[in-house]
Amino acid sequence: MFTNIFINLAAVVTPYNKTLIEEIGILFGVTIALLLIILILLVMFIFIRGKKTWWTTRTKSYMKLLATSEKRMLASVLSEAIIKLAEEKIGALVTIERNVSLNEYTDLGVKIDGEVTSQLLQSIFIKDSPLHDGAVIIRLGRIECASTYFPLTNKKISSQFGSRHRAAIGISEQTDAVSVIVSETTGAVSIARSGKFLQIENLNNLVRTLYDELASTKEMAQQLQ
Repeated sequence: MFTNIFINLAAVVTPYNKTLIEEIGILFGVTIALLLIILILLVMFIFIRGKKTWWTTRTKSYMKLLATSEKRMLASVLSEAIIKLAEEKIGALVTIERNVSLNEYTDLGVKIDGEVTSQLLQSIFIKDSPLHDGAVIIRLGRIECASTYFPLTNKKISSQFGSRHRAAIGISEQTDAVSVIVSETTGAVSIARSGKFLQIENLNNLVRTLYDELASTKEMAQQLQ
């Protein structure tokens, strides 16, 4: 289009300048075409880089970003809260994000972004709390959100397990997250991961069990030496 405009202008000028104007018109058209190509490539680069960033965020290991001492502290504090909830038979579901991002579910919950403390967890799950229902998600050693909901498993499980247990199994089937569940009926504590339950018969072993779930295979091997 721009080239034709310059050619038409060339028809009304002297023959001496006609060739020069035509060449300028062609050069202008080529420049516009190159700019369009650069713009398209830039948009493609931004789009591809954005997808790569999203994928990296989704698959990075959050637990590996915590030091061993921080994992030990998290396991200790979480165990303290779970034991107290179990003693009072207060139902609870605490899910720890590991390698696979739980952004899809943190966005559905109530933002907390608070330090993991026994007092805070108890206040969240106490029966009169508006955040009592749903799950707490822990990310990077902090409480990311509360009162979020996971898809329930379709697997047949014992009738003694309620919706919290079904949700814990459901999220463990879709991600590598680890969930700790307290039954509000019996006060029993169990851990859900990889689509399976682990019943905690002795609460004195809860700290060690949670730490083993948080630690990497390499760290666990070092601790056993």
